[in-house]
Amino acid sequence: MYFAAKVDKEKCNGCKLCILSCPEPNVIKFNKDDKKVVIDAKRCKNCELCVVGCPSKAIEIVLLQDS
Repeated sequence: MYFAAKVDKEKCNGCKLCILSCPEPNVIKFNKDDKKVVIDAKRCKNCELCVVGCPSKAIEIVLLQDS
């Protein structure tokens, strides 16, 4: 089990501010099809900067199961 950021697709407005706030490259990517962000949970360092940078409060840190 580990902690990582997770996006609530209903709340995400596609502003991409979370991408700019993430210190790790390519952890958060923009999906052009649905105009929402996607977070690679395995690469997330749980720094919570994306949570702070998200104006729509669409990102939270959650406990995930290893798969």
